[in-house]
Amino acid sequence: MAVIRINDLKVRALIGAYSWERTNKQELVINITIEYDAAKPCLSDKLKDALNYESVATRVIKTAQRSRYALLEKLVNRLLAGIMSDRRVQAAYVRVDKPQALSQARSVSFEQSAQR
Repeated sequence: MAVIRINDLKVRALIGAYSWERTNKQELVINITIEYDAAKPCLSDKLKDALNYESVATRVIKTAQRSRYALLEKLVNRLLAGIMSDRRVQAAYVRVDKPQALSQARSVSFEQSAQR
């Protein structure tokens, strides 16, 4: 099994339960870990055989930017479902940090994982 990590992917999105959060986009920081069998791309050296992390990041960014969820839990669950929809993915972990959630903390985060 091989691991792909996308670290500190920054996205601006509407997320939150409070009225000001419903009208002002906030920065989110997304971290993703994906496990998949990379035997084929390791031998072929061809992008078509690999799990394309740019495609994963693009899909995650679009999903987050379009979201209008009140809770990080819902957003993380949707991101994870999108990643797991690729049958090559054996396991995935998603953490979303919300840096502006508490003035006394660097960030608040929610994380979730899934596996086949």
